Amino acid sequence: MEQYLSFVTLDIWTLIFTWVNLLILFLLVKKFFFKPMNNMLEARRAEIESDYSKAQQAQTKADKMREEYEQLLSNAHSDAERIVSDAVASASLRSDAIVKEAEEKATGMIERAQKNIDAQRRSAFVELKEDVSAMACDIARKIIQKDIDEKTHEELINKALEGLGGFDE
Repeated sequence: MEQYLSFVTLDIWTLIFTWVNLLILFLLVKKFFFKPMNNMLEARRAEIESDYSKAQQAQTKADKMREEYEQLLSNAHSDAERIVSDAVASASLRSDAIVKEAEEKATGMIERAQKNIDAQRRSAFVELKEDVSAMACDIARKIIQKDIDEKTHEELINKALEGLGGFDE
C-alpha cells in the first residue's frame, strides 16, 4: 500500500497552482464565454419579447379590423335591404302609375270607340231612313201607276223589306 501512497501525495504547491489555474480558467471562461453568451441570450430574449409584443399588437389590430369589417358588413346588409325595399316601393308606385295610365287610355279609347259607334249608327239610321223613304216613294209611285191586286201589293212590300234585311236596330 505504501507503494500506492507514493502516487497519492499532496503537494501544497501543486494544489495552489491547480487552484490558481482553475481560478484563471474560471475568469477567462466567464469573461470570454459566459458574458458573450449571456449577452447573446439577453438579446435573443429581448428580440422574442419584441416579437411577442408585435404579435400582440398585430392581434389587437386584427381584432379591431375584424370588428370594423363586421360593422361595415352589417351596415352593408342594412343598406342593401333599405335599397331593395326602396326599389320595390318605387317599382310598386311606378307600376301603379303605369296601370292607372293604361286604364285611363283604355277608358278614353272605349269612349271614343263608343262615340264612333254611336255616330256610325246614327249615320246608318239616317241613311236607312232615306233609303226606306226612297223605296216607299218608289213603291207608292209604282202602285199609283198600276192598278194591282192585293197579292201583288204584298209581294212588292215583301221585296222592299227584303232589300232592307241585315240591319237590326
